[in-house]
Amino acid sequence: MHDFSVSQQIAGEVIRRARIEGAQQVLEIKIKLGELTHLNPEQITFWLEEFFRGTFAQGAKILIEKIPVSMYCKKCGYRGEIKQKTSSLYFFAFLRCPQCGSDDVNINSGKECMLQRITIRK
Repeated sequence: MHDFSVSQQIAGEVIRRARIEGAQQVLEIKIKLGELTHLNPEQITFWLEEFFRGTFAQGAKILIEKIPVSMYCKKCGYRGEIKQKTSSLYFFAFLRCPQCGSDDVNINSGKECMLQRITIRK
């Protein structure tokens, strides 16, 4: 259901922005999805295609870039990506530095969910 509602919001924004620009057709959209959003790119694509059906965005190419989780450890200074060792959502609930084990960390990336680009034909 999470994927459905996020896709609905993205589709609405694509159509709204394309109308403002006077688009005849939406050719392509690019989305960035962070791993911490737990959004499924295949589900997002499926729902966007459904929401675009019958509109001037139908048939638009949908590009999704997955953004890995990266962090900064305040204790040891480690900066880098965190690799998920399991498919469980529980993994990200307790992020720890892979170098020293501290939980005093800042998340630098991986929470993004953004519509980066819309390519249209006028």
